[in-house]
Formats: sequence, structure tokens, C-alpha cells
Amino acid sequence: MTTSTLPRSGDFMRLFARTPMTGAALRIANTLAGYISYDGVFRGAPKGFAAFTMKELQAMTDLSDRTIRAALDELSHLFGLTIQRRHHARHLFAFTKIYDPHQDVPEAEDSVASEQAVIPAKTRVTGTPVPPSLYRRTNRNNDTLSTIQISEGAGSVYQTPFATVIETAKKGTEAESMDTQFLWTGFHMLNTRNSHAYAPLSWLIAFVRKAKPKFQTAEKPHRKPEAPAPACTDPVILMARPAPYANKDFHEQDLRRAIGNDAYDGRVSEIRKTYGASQFAAKLAVHGQAVKDGTIRP
Repeated sequence: MTTSTLPRSGDFMRLFARTPMTGAALRIANTLAGYISYDGVFRGAPKGFAAFTMKELQAMTDLSDRTIRAALDELSHLFGLTIQRRHHARHLFAFTKIYDPHQDVPEAEDSVASEQAVIPAKTRVTGTPVPPSLYRRTNRNNDTLSTIQISEGAGSVYQTPFATVIETAKKGTEAESMDTQFLWTGFHMLNTRNSHAYAPLSWLIAFVRKAKPKFQTAEKPHRKPEAPAPACTDPVILMARPAPYANKDFHEQDLRRAIGNDAYDGRVSEIRKTYGASQFAAKLAVHGQAVKDGTIRP
């Protein structure tokens, strides 16, 4: 790319997201792209360069010195990353395969920008505050490819470096009991359906953490067999059963007409004396006996 306009950091990052590389290399590449100088004075770097010391890169990414050097070597092969080392000052980084900062700036303008970029030695390694890192050195994805190629067939996940990523991501989630190969195949099917030729590693981690075992249902607790109700032994209740309780008022009227008021009251009094029942229970018992004898209807 040799256009007269320097690509913005978003253009760099979109290219990085589409290029298979390790997680550590992607982190370093995004950091450098976010701090490229566009005016020749940002952080003491000429136009098209990013300025960092190794200590600053370690502080911003929270990666070890060894991991950073391996990531820089990987980026030099992928994007032609060049490093101009400067003693006691920020080193200059440029992605020469993406953009050559020396080809689109006239020599006179370039010399002016270089003169503007000169800053006192006291402030060469200070300036823009370093933001806090969102990562830790113990992150196991540093050496894992940051981009997943989506094909029609997912293949075996255990032949890729992503099996460990899936097993780590699903711990403590609803997908913990789900098969790793099943999750891998489902991730490929989703991206194939959405016409994605590639997918960032973060998509896979998010997919695993949100996956839910829809086809697994919890077993219903077994009901304990209910104990049979004890048999009723109360004679008053047994005598009242033939006459439905809801018709008690009709039963009383019908029975008084059939046998007379005195005979009705006499039967109720006899039940109360014999069984010690209440007035109401005794009436129901009298009604039940009358239905049983056929004196009145139920």
C-alpha cells in the first residue's frame, strides 16, 4: 500500500484480525497500530512510525520480554515490521509491507517532520500515559492462533490448538458438561451459515461461554406413593354417606313431610343420645338412613 494517505489504525486492525497469528503477536500489533504518529510529533515519532521502549510494551501488554520479542519476530515476517533501536529513547516501529512512510512524504516535508519530532532527552521515554493492561502473563492463549479459518467441514478439534481453548472456556459455565467436539462443530456451522470465511478467537470463546445444553432435561423427582387413607370407623359418618351433603335442606323437608315433625325430631334425638353426636351430624345421619331405607330420594 503506497497511497498518499497513511492508513488509520482501524485499517491496520481489520487487516490484523483477518491474518492468522498468535494471540501475543495480535496484541502487540494492535498496540503499535494504535500509537502510530500521523503528524510527526506524536510520542516523538516521525509520521508513519510508532514509538515505544521495550519496558513500555511490557507494561502495556503485560507480556514477558521473551514473549514480546517472539511476537515482534513473527510480525516482522507477516507485515515487514522494522525496528529502529535508539539508545535511551523510544524505538521506532513501522509496518513496511503495509505502508512505507518514506514513499508518500516529500523529502523537504519529511525533514521538517523529523525536526519537529526531536524532543528533549528528559521526555523521550515519558509523554502519553500508558493505559492499564487488560491481560495477564498467565494467559494461555498467547501462543494460540488468533484467527480461525472456517471451512465446510469442521474436522477433529483435537488436531487443532483450539481444543484446549474450548475446554478452558467452558469451565464453570452451562456448557461444562457438553462435548468439546460438539461445540467445535456447532461453532463452524454457525459461522458457515453466516457466510464468515474466518472468525476471531474471541468469537469461539464467547460462543462456548454462551452455549446451553438445550437437549438435556433435568430428571423429575420421583413421587413417593401416597399412603392409603385410613378407613372411616365413625358410625354417624357412615350412616350419613347415602345422602349427599349438598341436598341436606331438601332431605329435611322431604323427610318431615314423610314421617312428620315429631318423628323426625325423635330420630335426631335418638342418634344424639346413642352416639353423642352434634345436632347437625345427627340430622345428616337421619337423612342417610332415610335414603337407605327408601323413605326419601338422594
